[in-house]
Amino acid sequence: MFLIFDLSLVKTYFSFEVTAQHFSTNRALAYGDGLFETILLHKGVMPLWSLHIQRLQSGLKQLGMQKISESLLLDKIEGLRANQSNGIVKLLVFRQATQRGYTSVSSEVYFVLTISSLPDNQCNNKLGISSVCLSSQKKLAGLKHLNRLEQVLASNELIDSPYKDALMLDRKNRVIETISKNIILIKDGKLYSPKLNNCGVYGVALRWLESKGYEIKWKKIEIKTLHKYDGFLVCNSVRGFNAIAAITDKFRFQVDLPVIDEIQKQWCLTINS
Repeated sequence: MFLIFDLSLVKTYFSFEVTAQHFSTNRALAYGDGLFETILLHKGVMPLWSLHIQRLQSGLKQLGMQKISESLLLDKIEGLRANQSNGIVKLLVFRQATQRGYTSVSSEVYFVLTISSLPDNQCNNKLGISSVCLSSQKKLAGLKHLNRLEQVLASNELIDSPYKDALMLDRKNRVIETISKNIILIKDGKLYSPKLNNCGVYGVALRWLESKGYEIKWKKIEIKTLHKYDGFLVCNSVRGFNAIAAITDKFRFQVDLPVIDEIQKQWCLTINS
């Protein structure tokens, strides 16, 4: 039995039978043993789908899970969205298993799909600085895996603060990302982004930027060096590219640089094409 729930604001599809027994051994719930994608639905299409599915399949291989059928996913998304033209498609893929314990020899996967309305834009042009340091783990670096407690802690710090997002560092005070976005720094028209070989997510917006022929120089960026850069962009696949004017009261950046305007125009063309 495969269930579809329509909760008006959130439509949900499970690729497995929803039972108490299943949830008692669910590896997504128990261990975060899986991956997810958050996909923009715009005017009835998912303009960045190819980049999302490429990242998902690569991540599944890295975690020792089977690739998932792209045609099956597209079919279920189309059936779930019905006449909904705009929103967010959330895809969770996790390892099938029935036994308890960390170890599993299974490589097969289940998946859950949800489609919800696009939330209000929570972006602004100022960032806080999180006290939560990102842990280093080379085998998980770059993956959009289900273990997001660091982001939960960082996000909770912003309750009742003037900031909607915050800079996240590693334990060596190197800039990695924000709570929900990747980072692009600009100096003399050139683009730089923090290395993600120890932690952080290699986001679809960054992948899109490289696919458009923009050269990104990947480097280790200590927070104390941010004053050397002219501009600061944050990006993800839902919100696109947003210029940051300030990080707390410590750093300020230009928001009207030609390269920023060029990237934002290219992004709008892609999303609306």
